[in-house]
Amino acid sequence: MFKSKKSLALILSLVLCIGLLSGCGGGSDESSESPDGGGSTAEGDYEVVYTINCTQAVDLFEQLQQEFAKNVTELSGGRIGFEFIPTGSIGSSTECITACQMGTLDFVNGGSDELGSIVPNSDWAQLPFFITSHEQADEVYMNGFIGEFADKQYAESGLISVCRVDNSFRTLGLKDADVSGMEDIAGLRIRVPNQPLALRMYELMGSLPVAIAAPEVLMALEQGTVDGADNAFLLFEKFNQMDSFSSIVMLNYGFGTINLFCSADTWNSMTPEDQEIMLEAGRMAREWYTAERLAQEEALEAELADRGINVVYPDDAWKAEMYEDADVIWQEALDSGNYDEEFINQLYELYQENTAALK
Repeated sequence: MFKSKKSLALILSLVLCIGLLSGCGGGSDESSESPDGGGSTAEGDYEVVYTINCTQAVDLFEQLQQEFAKNVTELSGGRIGFEFIPTGSIGSSTECITACQMGTLDFVNGGSDELGSIVPNSDWAQLPFFITSHEQADEVYMNGFIGEFADKQYAESGLISVCRVDNSFRTLGLKDADVSGMEDIAGLRIRVPNQPLALRMYELMGSLPVAIAAPEVLMALEQGTVDGADNAFLLFEKFNQMDSFSSIVMLNYGFGTINLFCSADTWNSMTPEDQEIMLEAGRMAREWYTAERLAQEEALEAELADRGINVVYPDDAWKAEMYEDADVIWQEALDSGNYDEEFINQLYELYQENTAALK
């Protein structure tokens, strides 16, 4: 049954979208198992059934939560099942994560970029160039001090990260521009997610950033509202935007992760054994996701030339200009007093090491 503190509004929303839900984190004998994450109902002899939802309708993100759920069921010997709440049925990304934070949803799959307005002072994740390679990300973020700090910060806001994956770097897609340097993107209207530090980066680079939600970008490109868009390289393809571009510029100034969160209320109701099952299932899901994301990125880049799309890598002079702009953002962050002093200084040291050669 539903947890007692679920709001009536959310209950009605879920009922209208998917019918009567069973066993939200409480131990029903039925589960919704759906190969495509769509929430179809199937019988199951589970002792416990948890609800799980994805904030964005991206196949790779939905497959990540399915891998996690499959691993949990297998590791628990078939004792634990999941009910997949259809993506978009709860509401916006913020509403989905907030539902998990409040304990009205057991698990949610969302990005670090979506947490700035939910977890206080977590927008450090949007700072530029503190991660510049997947190898570095694996060492200091996925398995290092950054991830440890993030987990602590998220947990203080009611979100337990059971899985974190590398969602790659932010790139720039341009409709009709022939680009070879910073001056070529000056004055262009660029779609940027509604993240203050990303907007600030494009502003400093001389562009005209426009905050638009990801599902609305394709229409904005088609209507000429913007000249280009900012997102992870693979996500341009996932959102059917890639063929709108003549060039993809690998700016790689920002790094993103996807986190699979468990509500702290749900987490604290589990036995230590089940908590370890969740963490091991998350590690297994991360391995699957990393290999799949890399394979899809490599395949996509290999075919872009045949689709008439030019891939541009900034040269050292262009990078040096970006680092000058990034310096401004870092100084503003350091002076703000918003962040844990020890942690932000560690991040800044990484940034300085990454950019020292071209300054």
